Amino acid sequence: MNLGMLLTTSPEHQNSRTVVALARAALARGHEVSLFLMDDGVYNLVPGPRVKAAGWFAELARAGARLVVCALSMEERGVSKESVIEGVIFGNQYLHAQIVHGSDRFLTFS
Repeated sequence: MNLGMLLTTSPEHQNSRTVVALARAALARGHEVSLFLMDDGVYNLVPGPRVKAAGWFAELARAGARLVVCALSMEERGVSKESVIEGVIFGNQYLHAQIVHGSDRFLTFS
């Protein structure tokens, strides 16, 4: 099964924990996971002393999840490509649409 998820909220929101928990469970069962992060969701990929979420998402990338971040959302928020975790694909709404189309199930957390 291919599971796709959209995350648009900041790391402080409960959505980050929920997305990570669902992705971990799906990967543990051998499913493919693709995440698209946009709007304030891009901050989940920026490591910092008070942001645990970046570490969680880095673990997901190492476990085989596909992490795609909206480059426009990053630009609008002043987030540079160098400031996010490794293993991230810098994309756009076309890639978002491809994830939706290729997913058996797609969940939105906004």
